[in-house]
Amino acid sequence: MIKTLLVYAHLIAACLAVGILLIQDLALVKWQGRAMDTEAIGNLQRNSGIVSLALVALWVTGLIIVAMGYIENPAYLMNQKLWAKFSVVSILTINGLFLHFYSFPRLTAPQGFLGANTMEQLVVLITAVVSLVSWLYACYLGIARPWNNVATYAYVMTIYAVIFVVSLLVALECWRGLRSGFRPVVR
Repeated sequence: MIKTLLVYAHLIAACLAVGILLIQDLALVKWQGRAMDTEAIGNLQRNSGIVSLALVALWVTGLIIVAMGYIENPAYLMNQKLWAKFSVVSILTINGLFLHFYSFPRLTAPQGFLGANTMEQLVVLITAVVSLVSWLYACYLGIARPWNNVATYAYVMTIYAVIFVVSLLVALECWRGLRSGFRPVVR
């Protein structure tokens, strides 16, 4: 019963974090690189705080679930997909620090994203792609039961890398369009 409640709490935290992440990303796209107003900045700060709390809840519940799995069966830790998930969540956690301390200050600066220099824009873009890809892939790994004790670490991480590269190429193309003055209509 306790393990089921922990898995449920883990699921709720993941849904909350990903839902807010997607809504916040759409809100940032709406600004199209321009300077954000105080309401948008407040929303970004509030949402990033909620996602951070959800991430802490995910780490706590996830580690307890893994510890319980290990106590039940020490071979539980031999699941390479589990280690890949730990790797992806570690990447998104470290990236979250870069987002909070590097990217968000550039997005909320008076000149906006497009007012930052090219290297700053590129770093902001990369951290955004790492965030989105990592969160979505970590959630996918949480439900990818057929990969348990079957998929190798290299296989799981190669798929992650391919998704990241494709997503980064799409983001770079969108960035190029944004810098050239193309403004998609986003409502």
